Amino acid sequence: MILERYNLLSRASHADPDTSPVQNELADELAKLKKIITHELPELARQRSPHNFTELHQNLLLEMERFHEFCEFPDLAQKVVVGLGGAFSAGKSSLINALLGQKRLATEVDPTTSLPTYLLQGETEAITALNLFKRRVELSQEEFLSLTHDEKERYGSQVSALLQSAFISLPDFPFENLALLDTPGYSKPDDANWSDRTDANLARAQLNSAQFLIWVVSAEAGTISEDDLKFLASLRQDIPRLVVISRADKRTPEDMQKMVELVRTTLVKRALPALAVLPFSSRKKKDYPAEPIVQQLQSWNAAPRDLGFAINFKRQFASYQKFIESEQRLGHRRLNRLNRILTLSEEAEVLEDAQELKQIAQHGLDELQNIGENLYNLRQRFFQGLKNLGDYQGIPLPEPQDIDLLDLQNVDLSQLLSQIREGQGLPEVDYSSRWLSLTVKIESSTVLRRLMCISPSLAQLTVQYKPMNIKALLRHPAYIAPSLSMLAIPGEAVHRNRLMGQLPHPENLFHSRLL
Repeated sequence: MILERYNLLSRASHADPDTSPVQNELADELAKLKKIITHELPELARQRSPHNFTELHQNLLLEMERFHEFCEFPDLAQKVVVGLGGAFSAGKSSLINALLGQKRLATEVDPTTSLPTYLLQGETEAITALNLFKRRVELSQEEFLSLTHDEKERYGSQVSALLQSAFISLPDFPFENLALLDTPGYSKPDDANWSDRTDANLARAQLNSAQFLIWVVSAEAGTISEDDLKFLASLRQDIPRLVVISRADKRTPEDMQKMVELVRTTLVKRALPALAVLPFSSRKKKDYPAEPIVQQLQSWNAAPRDLGFAINFKRQFASYQKFIESEQRLGHRRLNRLNRILTLSEEAEVLEDAQELKQIAQHGLDELQNIGENLYNLRQRFFQGLKNLGDYQGIPLPEPQDIDLLDLQNVDLSQLLSQIREGQGLPEVDYSSRWLSLTVKIESSTVLRRLMCISPSLAQLTVQYKPMNIKALLRHPAYIAPSLSMLAIPGEAVHRNRLMGQLPHPENLFHSRLL
């Protein structure tokens, strides 16, 4: 056994570049992208950067790691990724095992040793891991299942500390177009040593790159925790989510029903609504079956494959760009004030001081202009390289438009408008008639054109919802209500004016000019 463990350690730690599956051309392109993130961007940040640049840079590095995984495994790039998240020991691995009908994942994995693991359909059954040097390590089922919290006690080794992610391909995997991603628990177990590899940032980067999300909550917790809610709020809000309450057999049927309602209500109140909240038990499958979860996975299996890498990268660059633009606006305001002083003042000493301050302000603006141009050029080169890699893999990865970065959350529009009126000291108005007229009097083609301006993802709905069924389209919770509610949110005047023209007051929100 010692010899077998030594052999596994040797394989897990090798750095032989000749064994890399990435061809030279692909490796060169990846190296260029990494140089931009690891060297050029930090160099630019030394001149001027936002206070959260460390977090921004870390997000880029983690996303780059995720993108490298896709490049190493081309089959993965063609899949719709469903991320499974939750606190430590919430039951994610047990749920996946139940969905597959066989034990493929260890169910007691310490977050200091667990690996983000992809499961997908493949021609042959295989388990492959990427080590710290981005080299492939072939694992047997027994070796993979040995990577548990007691590995050090049993074998005197910590192989998983040398590995970054694992990929399990199965010929009988039931979802042709899906890849299930089992992530390490974001939370810290009370009796374990914490590790930077498995903190919330790693879990967040993994889940933000998924197209769909299954969030697992243990029934033993009684409800969804505040930590869960905060973590969910930190994820991209445009990712559809399903909440599964695991170990439902730990509660009575009555208590379980109450917990489902409590979780659903809590999520809605926190503006984190889920497609559904489903109880599940691997021990009492008749009472809490997996079929509703499987049905949801089957619907996702037919969803368009839309990778989130370009969006996630763009968010970080856009955050930096917004900081530069904000600093430029501040600099222009200072310069305008100094110009007023120079115009109005007649005292020579004041004019001399103001002129000196003006030169300093102008120099600062010139520096910001230079930083902004360098950031723009850097971003252009990065996304051109990303597109080249996407073309190489046969997947489209163009640079997203700024409007694609909008976080469209499910919002109760009527309640939002009522709050606006209350804040303005105006009497409450019943908007139901306006909403009804919106659903019955507007030409469907007009509605589709206008709403698609707000979110390109709405284009997908035009196939599902025909013009004759426009009411269903307008009631669709994932896109329509969030898109319309954006128009009534204070501080979004730029988007309102750009998309719909100058809107009237809230009580006339559904005026004919809107649609």
